[in-house]
Amino acid sequence: DVIAFSTSVSSDEKLKENIEKVDGALELVSQLDGVTFNWKKDGKASAGVIAQNVEQVLPSAVKEVREVDSEDTHKNVDYNQLSALFIEAIKELKEENKLLRAEIESLKDINS
Repeated sequence: DVIAFSTSVSSDEKLKENIEKVDGALELVSQLDGVTFNWKKDGKASAGVIAQNVEQVLPSAVKEVREVDSEDTHKNVDYNQLSALFIEAIKELKEENKLLRAEIESLKDINS
């Protein structure tokens, strides 16, 4: 495996099959832990997720890779896959917010 960094990923519908919206995204996102940490190799502060945590929630986003100059392995996270969870979770929150606002307005009308 080659580890590379890119800001674009193929995403055309014609390249995909079995397309389904993520259900229960808010619950899935709630199971993820955003963390701050320091890299062991250089002590540099950073933020992100822990692959083992992500693997429990979205296994397809985690891959075991071998280090270039050794037999050691570690887990990598495909952060692009997490975006599907975040998008759908935001939409779920928006719908919940809409319902709560309507309920508040209804209660205001009752109390007026």
